[in-house]
Amino acid sequence: MSPSKIKKIYILEDISPISYFDNSNKLKIFSRQPKKDTFDKKYFISITNKFYIFPTKLDIGIKVKDIQQTISSDFNLENKIKNLKKNLVFNYQSKNKNNNKHISNILYSNISKSEDSEGVYFSIIEKKIILLFTQNKKLIFYNQFDLQNNNYIKYLILLYDEFNLDQYNDNLTYITSNIDENKIINELKSYFKNIIKYKKSIFNIIIEENE
Repeated sequence: MSPSKIKKIYILEDISPISYFDNSNKLKIFSRQPKKDTFDKKYFISITNKFYIFPTKLDIGIKVKDIQQTISSDFNLENKIKNLKKNLVFNYQSKNKNNNKHISNILYSNISKSEDSEGVYFSIIEKKIILLFTQNKKLIFYNQFDLQNNNYIKYLILLYDEFNLDQYNDNLTYITSNIDENKIINELKSYFKNIIKYKKSIFNIIIEENE
């Protein structure tokens, strides 16, 4: 079977599966579970908020065990998965150990390969707000939050304030998904003046980073 005819599905999960989509030309997201024997290969994409990221080389005096103990009250270490990308370790929770990546790893990997990998990036997927800030192809900030109405505006403004960014001059790159992009961009225009659409949707990024 040629690679183009292999049907792949990508299961979005927050500890447990939420929805899925496949690698067809017409990307549609389904809330139900995929039926067995209807695909050739499956990938798990974690969008859980239960994650943490740290450098592969920690500063002297900082230990991985100390980081884990700090977050252990809200983090089940038995379900921990670790992704490595460049000089970063992405740790998160999932019950599915095989073919599994966290959305933070996927997005940073794709953005860092782009020629214009500088600035604030923003997306929404399955009611999760995702925010990234990169400089010189390095991940400076990553976080995600549960979506409630348009609370992403508040989180974006806080991010700009934290890093002394200019809402009128610094670029805000929006990564589209299955959300009404015109509605999102129109809401953002009241607060940010340089809004750019990323060259790929979040679904196409997921597919590309799992090839």
